[in-house]
Amino acid sequence: MWWFKCETFVNYYPLINSNSTFVHSVMRHLLLITFLSCLFIQPVFGQTLIKGEVRDLATDDFLDNVNVKNLYSQKGMTIQKDGQFKIEVRRGELIEFTKVGYQSVRIRIQSEKEPLFYKIVMNKAATMLREVDIRGKPLDFKKDSIRYREVYDVVLRKERKEEVDMRSMPLAMLSKKNRQEWAFQEMYEKWEREKYIDFTFNERLVARITYLKDEELKEFMKRYRPDYDFLRTATDYEYLDYIKRCYYEYKKGEQ
Repeated sequence: MWWFKCETFVNYYPLINSNSTFVHSVMRHLLLITFLSCLFIQPVFGQTLIKGEVRDLATDDFLDNVNVKNLYSQKGMTIQKDGQFKIEVRRGELIEFTKVGYQSVRIRIQSEKEPLFYKIVMNKAATMLREVDIRGKPLDFKKDSIRYREVYDVVLRKERKEEVDMRSMPLAMLSKKNRQEWAFQEMYEKWEREKYIDFTFNERLVARITYLKDEELKEFMKRYRPDYDFLRTATDYEYLDYIKRCYYEYKKGEQ
């Protein structure tokens, strides 16, 4: 309706008596006001109210006093004891969940219509004794990675095969030592990637989300093991949503 009014106004504006300075002044102001109204009102129509709940990752209890904020519109709310939230969003916007003593969670709105209900889990903030993020990845992985890199630093910091200019160093390919070092670098990188997946996609986290146990859990994790690049680039919400979608697919296949 607003766009029709704006268009109509612009189309008929030239018909006004151009000799009247007063009319021109008034119409210019009205045109500006109408244009700004169209500009600011139009985005509102694209907003959708999403709903969901927030729970503690470890206890599965509802969380209260969680601040939910749309980082684009700067609007938000504070969750009460029931753990429920609702907030207006548009596709592409970023929603942040924060609570004292917990790690913050951010989700990107891919669609205003799906999912119909958001289930957010928050993990308690890191402690000095042990730190585990929302993906269940212990800091032991980082410590191990640093320790192993220190042990194999002499080999790992050397130029990789693809970094060597074979045109200027044709004999490099003939060196047995170089070939062994390059093979070790490739093997180490592959091993470190697999270890990262193991730490991130772990039984404790998957079991808490899917409630699978024993052989079912092992089969599920083997079948839906994510790749390294996905785990490195996905947000916390995208990662947890991936596990839930895989679970629904897994159970559907059993029927």
